[in-house]
Amino acid sequence: MGKTILIVEDEEAVRELEKFILEQQGYDVMEARDGLEGLAKAEFRKPDLILLDLMMPDVSGGRMFDEMKRHPTTTGIPIIVVTGKPDAHEMFDDEIGPDNVIMKPFEADTLLGRIRDHIGEPA
Repeated sequence: MGKTILIVEDEEAVRELEKFILEQQGYDVMEARDGLEGLAKAEFRKPDLILLDLMMPDVSGGRMFDEMKRHPTTTGIPIIVVTGKPDAHEMFDDEIGPDNVIMKPFEADTLLGRIRDHIGEPA
């Protein structure tokens, strides 16, 4: 089994684009439409990396980020925030911030490069 990435994104078009890019490279992909679903999936099958949108309904990506960094099952998983929010870096504590932030819209090469920096190639 290859490396697994969990995409937590409420916008279907963005989620499908990320999934397509990652699967083309050989990564296994799990999807969640909101923070609660994302946390449940991460606990069920611990992914190697999480791509997390910040602006979602119900539970915000920021709150989910905090939950994942505190939860024993998910605390060590690299989290890359993918957002259209230009001030995203200001939302996090310097010591417990995301492993990386990618601004929307993004290039496939940028997304893949940041992922590889954290977890390497898919197989």
